[in-house]
Amino acid sequence: MGCTSSSPANAEDLDATERVMKGRKGIDKTERIHTASERAKLAKRAQAPKSEPELPPPKLNENGQLMAEEVAKRISGSAEAKGIILGDIRSGNADGLIYVQYAVMTQRGYYPDNPHKQNQDEYYICPSKFGNGVGDAFFAVFDGHGDWGHDCARFAKNKLPAYLARNLKKARAALNAANLKKRDTSKPMPNDAFYPSSWPYLPEKEYEDACRQAFLQCNKAMHDDKSVKDTLSGTTAISVGFHAGRITVSNVGDSRCVLGYRIENDSTPMEEEKKEIGEVNFVSQSKDQKLSRGELIAIPLSEDQTPYRKDERERLKKAGARVMTIDQIDGLIPVNENRGLLDLGEDIDEEGDPPRVWCQDHKYPGTAFSRSLGDTVGEDIGVTAEPEIITKEITKGDEILVIASDGIFEFLTNQRVIDICSECDNPQQACANLLQASYEQWLHYELRTDDITCIVLFLKNGKPNDDEAVKKLMAINQRVKKAKTSKKPREDSMRQLEN
Repeated sequence: MGCTSSSPANAEDLDATERVMKGRKGIDKTERIHTASERAKLAKRAQAPKSEPELPPPKLNENGQLMAEEVAKRISGSAEAKGIILGDIRSGNADGLIYVQYAVMTQRGYYPDNPHKQNQDEYYICPSKFGNGVGDAFFAVFDGHGDWGHDCARFAKNKLPAYLARNLKKARAALNAANLKKRDTSKPMPNDAFYPSSWPYLPEKEYEDACRQAFLQCNKAMHDDKSVKDTLSGTTAISVGFHAGRITVSNVGDSRCVLGYRIENDSTPMEEEKKEIGEVNFVSQSKDQKLSRGELIAIPLSEDQTPYRKDERERLKKAGARVMTIDQIDGLIPVNENRGLLDLGEDIDEEGDPPRVWCQDHKYPGTAFSRSLGDTVGEDIGVTAEPEIITKEITKGDEILVIASDGIFEFLTNQRVIDICSECDNPQQACANLLQASYEQWLHYELRTDDITCIVLFLKNGKPNDDEAVKKLMAINQRVKKAKTSKKPREDSMRQLEN
């Protein structure tokens, strides 16, 4: 991720936080050894120098950047797009069906001081019958951070979907049992009454409650698992669940979900249409002007949870955190809360010194996000695993869905991401183009490149659009207002190399 946890700054801090910084040791086989000879053999083996093969450095060009062949080695994912049918399949209503094509790709980042660093991004895809639900699916992206972020992301990938599936089954079973109690007892019990595939769909709130509970369960399980060192490490999590013709987006951190929505073309003369349905004014947040019908616009279905947001800053401070940039905490510039505030999704953070979360008396954890899974030190000062959740019914205007880590969105706006996807014939091509565009921007602004992961879905559905619901979603990130500040742009890679 673009923002990683920092370490205690001095020796005084080190003694007090030795357990925090070094993590926790799990139980190993030595605790089951009883003979003196076995203990002696183990001690000798532990003292012997470890002879791990040293990996060769990656090939670089004259500018210090990875060669094309090295970049290709770091990319994995879908070789081609796959197609599925989701939605309310059991109703038999064609408008309830959602035709989906999807693909996923990930690219391991490059850090010059740690060229073999693991990819800390993970993704999860269950394209059908998630939680035994007919027409249900689940997609998620996890972006780890800190020294053990890869372990945290992998843990969340394995556990979060399992907790959610279990919660959904339990809730649907309870709803099914309640419905059976109300049935006409003079009639025989339906043959499929106890088959999970036939259980009723959940209402919107109950599905959201299952998601919220799964995030908190996963976070607790990560804390309790001694093999996962999450004291100063953790992961973001952005997930999309398809259920009953709706999508439910749950988010902790600064990964993102963006919808490409097409405003309907005029089917009648404009003046007549105004009389029939009323004029709908869609306002572009980036252009500050009305958009034409037929245009494909980016609608955020998640909001970055960072100290850029005033509501998140206030919540963190009430929990005992300091919110400062690195330059501010080092005393290089005066503390000013309004410095560098951005409208993330519309603005690009060219300065590269975002506000971070710190303990009152220590220079850690230094997270540039306000919610995550893991991060036990940050949790004490307000970094929570409580997700923000948005649900939307899929309609014919919903054409593209992008779920991605901040490796994509660090230097690409929401609208640019949707524009890139709209120019592609299929989601696999869209993923490849997003990786390339993001990677090029990282090379322009930084010497390093972050891990980059994206899931792209192309959607097709016949339900009429709900313009009022869309207008509310378009205002999702209006809580953060743009602040006019004097900023020095990040130096690009060439100038940094010359210096």
